[in-house]
Amino acid sequence: MTTYKITRDDFTIPRTPIDLARYVHETYNKIYHTPELKRVARLRRQPYKTFLEELMPFSDFCTWKYGNRDDILCALAQGTLARDGLVFDMTTRIEHSVEITYPVDGLQVVNDGRQLNESGMTYANWDCNDMSKQQAAIELTIKIAYKKSLRNYLSPGGSSLVFVFDHRLFWDCNPKHVELLVSLRSHLSLLNFQADDVLLMLVHGSQRKIIEVKNLNK
Repeated sequence: MTTYKITRDDFTIPRTPIDLARYVHETYNKIYHTPELKRVARLRRQPYKTFLEELMPFSDFCTWKYGNRDDILCALAQGTLARDGLVFDMTTRIEHSVEITYPVDGLQVVNDGRQLNESGMTYANWDCNDMSKQQAAIELTIKIAYKKSLRNYLSPGGSSLVFVFDHRLFWDCNPKHVELLVSLRSHLSLLNFQADDVLLMLVHGSQRKIIEVKNLNK
């Protein structure tokens, strides 16, 4: 039985973007290569849910925005629903607020995790003409985005609202899939978010693509 422990307190330790990326990479590998941890993480139990759905995309955001700067400290926020992550600039003493939104069908994620734990595979839909799952994913994101547009995320030190979208079911070679992704970005750009910048982060396995949807400073 493993003695390796992961706690949410680990996620709130301020780290430079590089150090945070290193911590995330090492922790992910530890989970992946430890069967007991992997089984629990697949079911999205805590603290693995927070690690996968908040800390990982937050780290990707920090790396994308701040690169290898060593005067920047990044950490998940403690005990607040107003923001998920904080970025502290040690040079200017300014604190930037980050909200991570990762719309998922929680029940489906848990069911997929249970199937992986039991058989090592999930039941996938390979009918290229069936767009129901893709459309459902887009609609869920737009629905949650609308709710987010009703909240005020503005902060004295600036704020970023990051929408994370898992596009494993979307194929670049399928024009209909590409059209749906374009429509998602278009819908997000039409909403009046109360944040300094709004980003769409497309994730597929270890691949990340960040698209700027809105920036109030431009």
